[in-house]
Amino acid sequence: MIEEVSSEYTNRIPEHKLPIWHYQGVEPSQHQQLEGDNMLSPIHQEAREAFNLGTYQRRNVSNIDHNAEARAFFDLGLRLMLSYQHEMASKAFLSCLALSPYCVLAHGFIALCHSPNYNFKGEAYYESTNHLEDITQHDLLCIFPSQQVADRHSRLAVEKIEELRKLHRGKSSGGGKKGKGKKGKKTGTSNKEEEKSNRDDDDERPTLVSDAEAQLLTAIRVLTCVPGVDSGLSEDIVGRPYANAMRKVYEKYPEDPEIAYCLAESLMVLNAWNLYEFPSGKPYSPDTVEVRAVLERALTIHPQHAGLCHMYVHLSEMSAHPALALEACSHLRADFPHAGHLIHMPTHIDVLVGDYESCVEYNCLAIQADQFAMKISPSTAGKESFYFGYVVHDYHMAVYGAILGGMEGKGMEVAKELNVLVNEEMFGEFPYLTSYLETYSALEIHVMIRFGRWRELLEVELPKDPRLMLFRAASIRFARGLALAALGSVEEAKSEADHFDELRKDPDAEFRILHNNTVKDLLAVDSVMLRGEIAYREGNYEMAFDLLRKAVDMQDKLNYDEPWGKMQPIRHALGGLLLEQGHVDESESVFRDDLKLHPKNPWALVGLIKCLELKGTKCCSKEIVDLRETLRIQREGKWADFDVSVACECCQRN
Repeated sequence: MIEEVSSEYTNRIPEHKLPIWHYQGVEPSQHQQLEGDNMLSPIHQEAREAFNLGTYQRRNVSNIDHNAEARAFFDLGLRLMLSYQHEMASKAFLSCLALSPYCVLAHGFIALCHSPNYNFKGEAYYESTNHLEDITQHDLLCIFPSQQVADRHSRLAVEKIEELRKLHRGKSSGGGKKGKGKKGKKTGTSNKEEEKSNRDDDDERPTLVSDAEAQLLTAIRVLTCVPGVDSGLSEDIVGRPYANAMRKVYEKYPEDPEIAYCLAESLMVLNAWNLYEFPSGKPYSPDTVEVRAVLERALTIHPQHAGLCHMYVHLSEMSAHPALALEACSHLRADFPHAGHLIHMPTHIDVLVGDYESCVEYNCLAIQADQFAMKISPSTAGKESFYFGYVVHDYHMAVYGAILGGMEGKGMEVAKELNVLVNEEMFGEFPYLTSYLETYSALEIHVMIRFGRWRELLEVELPKDPRLMLFRAASIRFARGLALAALGSVEEAKSEADHFDELRKDPDAEFRILHNNTVKDLLAVDSVMLRGEIAYREGNYEMAFDLLRKAVDMQDKLNYDEPWGKMQPIRHALGGLLLEQGHVDESESVFRDDLKLHPKNPWALVGLIKCLELKGTKCCSKEIVDLRETLRIQREGKWADFDVSVACECCQRN
């Protein structure tokens, strides 16, 4: 029956508005059926023993320490939640509740796992989950994420808090206890025996929830109490009120790490990927200033807390000083061996400080960790899961670091590994996955463009279904156009550009994304760049440079992302071709601007060195020496295997 309802439901909704489990290619019937909340998942028993997510424990958790098994599931759930493995975390908390029903914090954290977060918020979250009440009865069916599950568990949390308060009020007033004093003699028991019995009853009775937990759970209820809220009103109705409620809890308990984490995340979700103006680094709102104060204070007390370190990386990456997060990065790299997303997170900073080798290395380690998670729990980390978006992100960032660092072999290796997971066969089976994941299917095309493999690119076959594989098909057309232009076949390049434009104008391009940017916007940048490259080969240099400058401007105006929306900085082509035509001053300026965005990258270093050498002024000599040393270090990197001698492979080698 569920399948029939969901099929009818999905036929009524545009693809880009479908629930998240459809984006992930999973039908509701494939999710685990639970008998209430009382099913202990074998996945969690195995995961608890196999996963190494560090040793962090929340110090005081009400109604759990009497049961070691429940405590172990709670600890696993918390570590998973802080690792952004929210779906598996929510199931671990369910397993905890099956053993300790009055561990109300587990209810609250299940609600948080099903709530907006820094990577899934606003319209994307509320529009893709607001119809789930049509097909979900509480959380008997584990659809992830679900506003209804979040609502249910936050409600259960506050109800159980009140239930425990009533229970203990009855105890303190003497109610509920029988057989005291002289009554003991009537039942044939001694006062001593009754006192022992009463103590035993007290031992079994769940305790009152601590005030810190109660206030935290009451705040979480604010966030989750309006399932189905309109996405346009969500900030005013639940998002901002939740942050305000968390601020009050934090003011009372500023040293509690989870409370600090929840306050910081609540404010960051309201400003996700817009914490600072870019590239000035100026805070967009007072929220950003408050987040920094909360996180930096909390990290002085809890420097190894996974959630605090994670949020601090996101806070720092758009700021003027991303290197401030390097200490937090060191903990994320070392302390959580099987937390793939946490191992990946420092690479957001690596690319911003020019450490491309670490970017590649730690994304490869993150991939290994996530492969382990996929093996242990395919339902919550495999292709059918929400978390799989984080898995492909590791590959994306690794390839990006390899491209910037001149590591052709490693970049191609990782890109091809991803193609085994993300390919036309998979999208044919799960077409709903295309909205969020199809853009990851073209990474090896961009590796080939970066390293000028023009003839090999002309041999790459188009997908069997170009509309299904829209971004890959467009990327191949774009690459062919660049290749043909670079090889001097201008008319054929123009034909490829026309075919490319047909694909980029496909209506689906507006509804497919690469993290923070739409395919429509990404391909619009490519279109202008390609036309500029063709104009250059025609000898129309003024038009070519105008088009390439426009493409640079369009690239700069894409939504902030890590990695950037475009795999190759267009400034490399613009600066290299300007230099080729003798425009040394503008070329120098272009390369200096690029090095501000991509520090120490060998492509811009080579271009800038050539500009300064051509200028030949004495004041440049010291800078040239320093730049050459930086270039030498990059060229001697672990996987650096390409002779970067021009700023872009569309330029002529001397």
